[in-house]
Amino acid sequence: MILDPSHSFPCRPPAAPGGGLQALSRGVAVALAALLSVLYLRPPTAGLRQGVVHVAPDGFDGWLGQSRRYALRTIQRAADLAGPGETILVWPGVYPEDIHLRRGGRPGQPLLLRAAVPGRAVITGAAGPEVPGSWQWHPLGGHLYATPVAWRVDGLRVDGVAAYHSRSEDHLRQICARTGAWPAFASSRSRLVLCLPGGIPPRASRLQVHRPMPLRLRAGGHQVASLWIEAPWVEVRDLRFDFAVMAAIQLWHTHHVRLEGNSFEGADVAVNDSPSVVLPHQVVVSRNVSSCYPLAEWRRRGWLSWEEVYSYSNCSLTWLHGADLEVVGNLVNQAGDGIKISPVAGQNSVRGNLITEITDDAFEFDGPARQLKVQGNGVLDAFVMLGVSPVEDGPLLVQDNVFVAFPHSPAVGNGVLLKWMGGPSRRVTLHENTYLGEQIGWYNDGSPLTQVNVRHNRLATVRGVAGIDQGDGLLGRDNRLLTVTRRQWAAASRDPGALPALASMGVRPLALGPVGPPWWHAEVEAAGRSLPALLRSPWIKAP
Repeated sequence: MILDPSHSFPCRPPAAPGGGLQALSRGVAVALAALLSVLYLRPPTAGLRQGVVHVAPDGFDGWLGQSRRYALRTIQRAADLAGPGETILVWPGVYPEDIHLRRGGRPGQPLLLRAAVPGRAVITGAAGPEVPGSWQWHPLGGHLYATPVAWRVDGLRVDGVAAYHSRSEDHLRQICARTGAWPAFASSRSRLVLCLPGGIPPRASRLQVHRPMPLRLRAGGHQVASLWIEAPWVEVRDLRFDFAVMAAIQLWHTHHVRLEGNSFEGADVAVNDSPSVVLPHQVVVSRNVSSCYPLAEWRRRGWLSWEEVYSYSNCSLTWLHGADLEVVGNLVNQAGDGIKISPVAGQNSVRGNLITEITDDAFEFDGPARQLKVQGNGVLDAFVMLGVSPVEDGPLLVQDNVFVAFPHSPAVGNGVLLKWMGGPSRRVTLHENTYLGEQIGWYNDGSPLTQVNVRHNRLATVRGVAGIDQGDGLLGRDNRLLTVTRRQWAAASRDPGALPALASMGVRPLALGPVGPPWWHAEVEAAGRSLPALLRSPWIKAP
């Protein structure tokens, strides 16, 4: 049956002779059956759509999605209808959905999910405004307020900015009393306590909360995602993933996936492939932006210790373990761990990314890290540049990158180039990299190194070779080393020209290609407030 969308739908049932109720009931049943056939079956209507399935906030899932006028209401319904070579075109608006793409494309005919207007279609993990509207607050004193809740709150925003998730009410009371406190909260299954340092009582219009989610597993294994990709040959472009519940995109038994030009705000992990039993392969993550503002602000301003910020979240762009992975031209700002990647097979590349203001590891390679090249990336201000502990197999090549750590107060903590503290590592090479920071490495006896080479690098540090030179030839003589004072470090982190000795080492700005989505502009994004100055850094040469 082919339905003509120019007629009203559902259809008025035919009038029965004499207007009998029985005939009317039969007519209603026929209309309901027709409606259900459209809503829950996949009618053979691809020809009517001409390759595009439209989705809009004012749409209706009973349509076929063949135009903006007859758009579907949900992305999930479009995903159930679309097939190889078709485009799911998402019009501007907010979509509070958890989407499962179970139908993909085929070689040369991928399924494309993209925004009709880049950056204007938002997939959110937030609950509706009726949830904070139902809360009944009472004051506890000391800028603290409490309300009963129907589920444990794991994510909360105040005036559009993430509130810090404290581990207990006692800890919340402590940090709320500190100078320069930001909004923060603690929650159980039945009670939410909120710190509002500004002294204004909580109002529903100021608050946004996650939808319910299962208990987060510290070692990963995200059970919830805004978008599950469970089929091959899929492309996702130009969408906003906001306030994701756990992961933004979960890759599940898939391959030939391209994720390009998207933004991820507040996701624990933006793109994740664990705990998929069959890990994905042929995955490209290109020119996206990921941020967890105000993660770095809490640390930079001294309100929270490094340990308190560290326990907050991963906030990573990727946590990938598959094969034939490419992560290129992305912008990662204010994250816990910037890019987590440890492929199991294939040829893998991480290149041309810009990573800024990282409270833990800019790069983390825990696991096999087989056939992985990390080249031409810029890292500005990270606590740890390279978490190389452990690299179980390799070879891992880190080459032609620029790493600059910024000085912070002792309470906040300063960075290091290499962290060898998680177990044995093997077949790792650092070649032709530039580093300016506190010290070269952290090392312990439980992390033996095999076939590890640090060669032809330019290393300027306050503490010289402390923590890395174990007398085993790890730090070869062909590296160029410079010991600087803290004052010189501070000046050079802002401008390498302030320290002429750097020029004599052959230090030069890193030439980056385009990073982040073309439509994303830091100066107008809440998460990009600190980025313009970093993007003008003389350590990088942006296009």
